[in-house]
This record gives sequence, C-alpha cells and structure tokens, in this order.
Amino acid sequence: MKKTAAAKVARKKSSQLQNGMINFNFANVSYQIDPSRRKVYHRWIEVETAKTCVIMGAWSQSRPPEKRAV
Repeated sequence: MKKTAAAKVARKKSSQLQNGMINFNFANVSYQIDPSRRKVYHRWIEVETAKTCVIMGAWSQSRPPEKRAV
C-alpha cells in the first residue's frame, strides 16, 4: 500500500505537537522552551535556573490569555 502525502504530513505535524518545544526570542537571543517540563534551552543546552524563571515569565506574559470555563 502507498501512503498518501496528506498522511505523511499529518504524521509529521503530530510529532511536532507531541514534542512541544516552542521557539522564543528573549533579549535578541533565540531559546527553545519545553512548557511541559518547564525547561529552557539555548542551542540545546539547558539554561541556568534563575534565567529560566525570567524567560518563562516573559514567555507566559507574551501569550494570549486562555479562555476558561466559568
């Protein structure tokens, strides 16, 4: 059986969502954020804890507010 191109694309997108890494620019430096683990990486090296807190705070402030059920 041949897989369709749409099936291949869908699988790639799901793996990206599963990974959960987010690119975020802070102070003109590109970081990768893993919100599920609450970790921040710069060039795939984990950033120190104090800087992680600052970057995660800036990232969470830049996101649009979530809609919550009342």
